[in-house]
Amino acid sequence: MTNRRKLISIIIPARNEENNIGYLLDDVLATTNKMNDYEFEIIVVNDHSKDQTRSVALSKNVKVLNNLRRPGKGCALITGFENAKGDYFIMLDADYSHRPEDIPIFIQSLENNAGLVIGSRIYGGSEEYTSIRAFGNIILTLIFGIFHKRYLSDSLNGFKAFKSEIFKKFTYTSSGFEIEIELLVNALRMGMKIVEVPSQERKRRSGTSKSKIITHGLRFLYKILSEWLRNKFIFKKDI
Repeated sequence: MTNRRKLISIIIPARNEENNIGYLLDDVLATTNKMNDYEFEIIVVNDHSKDQTRSVALSKNVKVLNNLRRPGKGCALITGFENAKGDYFIMLDADYSHRPEDIPIFIQSLENNAGLVIGSRIYGGSEEYTSIRAFGNIILTLIFGIFHKRYLSDSLNGFKAFKSEIFKKFTYTSSGFEIEIELLVNALRMGMKIVEVPSQERKRRSGTSKSKIITHGLRFLYKILSEWLRNKFIFKKDI
């Protein structure tokens, strides 16, 4: 009897990224085709796009789903996670800023007993960081550490990999970018080890960022504090 190869689900939320998604998927496929020790499913979640994002993704012969919830990164990711069958989930952005060639490092960290892996732009660098974005990320990551007792360098980066049970064990409520915090907190609730690996963020290939510094910063802050309150009044130390 041979051991089953682990299945890795790569979930990519995409909204109006017709000029980027094809290049990203080419790089994802080039990386995964070299990794013969694993099986992969690649899932693009079309998040109410008004351009040809869905058509471009379909042309790459990957699985394409429509987000039937309200628009938002969190809702799109939840749709992808619900339909993913992998032992491990990997999430990355459709704008070509994340480097798929880093995927083997993420998987190796999971194989070495990490529960959730973050690609750190602090260690790897970023071509997109403005001083305001960098400062906001540092402050919010520090606040996360103070309230949740796990100090990280880059808690907000959307390039993450994690064991599928972190999603399956909980009900997720985030509609937007703040799902990053929900994943981290739930990993901690399960006693999972969180590690960071260097990952350089490229400048998005085309278009403008969908992240709004003040709006999303406040939503991140609200999620950090609300999940801390849930820990304090709802969740016990051991689940």
